Amino acid sequence: MEQTYESEVYRSKEGRHILHNLYRKLLTELDVPLAERMVQTRFGDTHVMLYGHPEGRPVLVFYGGYTLNPLAVRPFVRGLDLNRIRLIVPDPVGQIGFSAENRLSCSKGAYGEWACQVMDALGLPVAPVLGYSFGAGVALQLCETSVLRIERLLLVMPSGLAGASTSEASRFMRRAQRKSAPTEEEVQKALQPVWPFPQEEVEVTNAVRMILLHAKQEKQTLGRFSRKSLRKLNAPVCVIAEKSDLLFPGEAVIRRAQKIIPYLKDSRLLSTGGGHGCLFAPEAAEKTDGCFGLMSDFILHVNGEE
Repeated sequence: MEQTYESEVYRSKEGRHILHNLYRKLLTELDVPLAERMVQTRFGDTHVMLYGHPEGRPVLVFYGGYTLNPLAVRPFVRGLDLNRIRLIVPDPVGQIGFSAENRLSCSKGAYGEWACQVMDALGLPVAPVLGYSFGAGVALQLCETSVLRIERLLLVMPSGLAGASTSEASRFMRRAQRKSAPTEEEVQKALQPVWPFPQEEVEVTNAVRMILLHAKQEKQTLGRFSRKSLRKLNAPVCVIAEKSDLLFPGEAVIRRAQKIIPYLKDSRLLSTGGGHGCLFAPEAAEKTDGCFGLMSDFILHVNGEE
């Protein structure tokens, strides 16, 4: 019988150990220079992973909820030019990883304040920011709380612009929580509508299964951002969305971005059929390679003056 463990993130002490070991295992599988740091914020200690060449341009990255740092960044590690870019990726406080385990409030700008304090602790007065999925909402909160800290903003399959399909998101959470020990087949079935990984992606399916088994599930949303809340954002913005994404439908995301983001420099609507997880899907690689080139060029400010 698993020993109970007082945590807002993990179901048990053993589960915490299992997910931390999985985190470390996934790190070893990335063929890229790695470093890590612990920094302090008023919200709790924050663990930060650094991926890529030590002299590369530092890019602050925020990713989605209920995943593991090295799993969430894997497509970007594979696709971006990490000879010239260094990804700085904090484990969010209150999420799976090595940061403090107290949950942050999704309201009142807590995530934006936390992100700003991480930048302070890392000595980053300003930086390009990449927000992926839920992490895009974190980046947009940073825009609200500390807009001058953002040099360039790249939003990928972003939350916070067009509302997620509530029925699909709620159905996914119910399927995820239905059983205390879901099988691999049940995990694949639960994920299929929103994250259609191929059958051969056993490693990803196993990671998701371990998260469902050992992490506490709590639906989180940072809400939708408005033109008014982003009116002071003067940094160039690029948005990447996927047409088949049931969580953040690509066409609606692009339309909303065009309405509320003051300086939308570029956008790309992918049509891979791979849903929210299309950047992970091997069969979608040919349709996303050019997208990673666009992302790298945007981050590095290649091809064009502003």
